[in-house]
Amino acid sequence: MDVLKMTATNLTNGLFKLSFRALGTQCVVQYRTSSVEAAKEYRSAALSWIREFENTWSRFRPDSLLCKINAAAGQHPIELTPAQDKIIQLCKYTYDFSNGLLDPTSFPLTRLWDETVKRDSLPSESELRQTLSLVGWPEVEHQTGQVYLPKKGMALEIGGFGKEYAVDQLIQLARQYDIQSALVDLGRDVATLGSPPQGDYWVVGVEDARLTDTPLYRLALSGQALATSGNGRRFRRICGKKYGHIIDSCSGQPVQNDTLSVTCLANDCLTAGILSTISCLIGGQKALSEIERHLDTHGLLQTQDKNLFSQNLHRHLLNN
Repeated sequence: MDVLKMTATNLTNGLFKLSFRALGTQCVVQYRTSSVEAAKEYRSAALSWIREFENTWSRFRPDSLLCKINAAAGQHPIELTPAQDKIIQLCKYTYDFSNGLLDPTSFPLTRLWDETVKRDSLPSESELRQTLSLVGWPEVEHQTGQVYLPKKGMALEIGGFGKEYAVDQLIQLARQYDIQSALVDLGRDVATLGSPPQGDYWVVGVEDARLTDTPLYRLALSGQALATSGNGRRFRRICGKKYGHIIDSCSGQPVQNDTLSVTCLANDCLTAGILSTISCLIGGQKALSEIERHLDTHGLLQTQDKNLFSQNLHRHLLNN
């Protein structure tokens, strides 16, 4: 159940805290406003937006638009509203931004590897080939107001950017409701607006990918966003061996390198999320070089035995 906390302290400094569960994770939104009415209006708008977004794009809801698009693969196109069409445009944007490393049609690979966990055996070469034949964003037929997956068995998922996009939208909603400052945290995908009532920046922790619930660094954010991707905590266990949850859509195999996680800072959560996942696929110093290639982006990469930093991340690091 969503909770809007309005204690005496809240009302004094104008900081409100909204807690709820959505998109498969625990979500917290802290925001500052001098108006209780504005706080309530933003709460209602934020929860309404998240509810609609999840109902439309969840792959776990059989009646969602996403499931309908996937079920119609190889049969007929699906009509889209302008808001729905924007998400399909973001699929293309993600694919293009990542030079094809992040493919929104890779869901068949996710299903294949999830099935291998249940049967506790690796997929055969023929299974991988057949599944890979269903992956390829350029084959998707998309025109304004309509999308069609031309092969039966093709399937979209927006896990590569959906939660990060939602974070950015809640920040945008805050601006529309004249919220002076906010921190939106949807399962540790974070974006900030302005600064908290006390201090010049919001403090966001980065967990140690090698140890459970152990803070590694604290970062100072004011107007920036943060996202973390990795295989350190999320993995599949097959035949007694761990396989990371991130799958290379080109090879069809789980990513295998020594990178446990990548935390990326950017001006928006969508960019941070895409770059952090790309960096997990690339790994090592090449990943940091990819992050630094983009304007106003910074990165922290964790391996089994060391941490790597992009050149200017120190501007946001606090003494721990």
